[in-house]
Amino acid sequence: GMEAFFEVLIDVAPAELRSRVQILQRLGTFQFRKMDGPDEKKAKIGAVFAAPKGDEDYKTLLRSQAKRLSSIWVPKADSLLDFIVNHPAQVGRVIADRLSPTNEQPLKLIGHPFTEVRSTELQPLAEAKTVAYEKGGEIHLVTAVRQVLENWDQDAASSGGCEQFTLLDALLLHEVTEVILDETEELEPLEAHIIASTFERYLKGEMLNVAAEDFFLTWPPQSNQEIAERSKAELAQQLEEMSAFMGEDEVPEDMDGDLDDLPMDTAAPVPKKKGKVKKKIIRTKDGKKKVVKVVAKDSKGKTASKGQRSVKKK
Repeated sequence: GMEAFFEVLIDVAPAELRSRVQILQRLGTFQFRKMDGPDEKKAKIGAVFAAPKGDEDYKTLLRSQAKRLSSIWVPKADSLLDFIVNHPAQVGRVIADRLSPTNEQPLKLIGHPFTEVRSTELQPLAEAKTVAYEKGGEIHLVTAVRQVLENWDQDAASSGGCEQFTLLDALLLHEVTEVILDETEELEPLEAHIIASTFERYLKGEMLNVAAEDFFLTWPPQSNQEIAERSKAELAQQLEEMSAFMGEDEVPEDMDGDLDDLPMDTAAPVPKKKGKVKKKIIRTKDGKKKVVKVVAKDSKGKTASKGQRSVKKK
């Protein structure tokens, strides 16, 4: 119990020694020897939060520091944290009483599938790594996390903890614990979260955190509307690139001249050489691009536009 609490305190509380000591003072009581002066007290607290040296094993150091903490500090008597650390069975009775149908205070569990919600609107939840939260006696759950938790349950069973509880159970019990703390004790949100996380660690170790990290690798997904908008934008981009590729300003003028040197069949009538045709892009009144052909001037200096008929004088 104490080891789980100390590990959560290290992971969740601010890194400053002063902040950690203030949290401990609010959640419990320091018990030093009468002969300990200010320097001795400070040294003992500093030893609890000492950084690992060299290649010192983290888990070994954690157990050692938790033991040091238990020698100088205890949680408030008969508090929920006291039950978690020293009397786990009592926690079960407190939770059972809160979940009892005879309890006059309603407790709602609300699932949020977020099926057609835009992923941009869900980004704050993803950034906060929030899959469940408690508010006003209601527990809100991102229902999509259930499948991921079930996938991780087998690994959680092999890593220790209470096998009779699934990761989803641990998640919901974390939120129920916060509800109870909100109703029975005057605590800051961070302090309530530390206590609920301690109970969660006692049940399933760090596996719930690992599973939540896995969940947020692919969540939130894009909604159908976002997928349609992306497909439309990609199609528009492809059409724009195709239009830019096909819509050259003009065809090279010497293209027809390159044909003059090709061998000809003398038996066949020589085709009359057509005037050079120049392609040009113009804009119509409505602003659209249009390709028109302009026939080059003939030997008399006259220009015949395509579709124009010549008229003989009588």
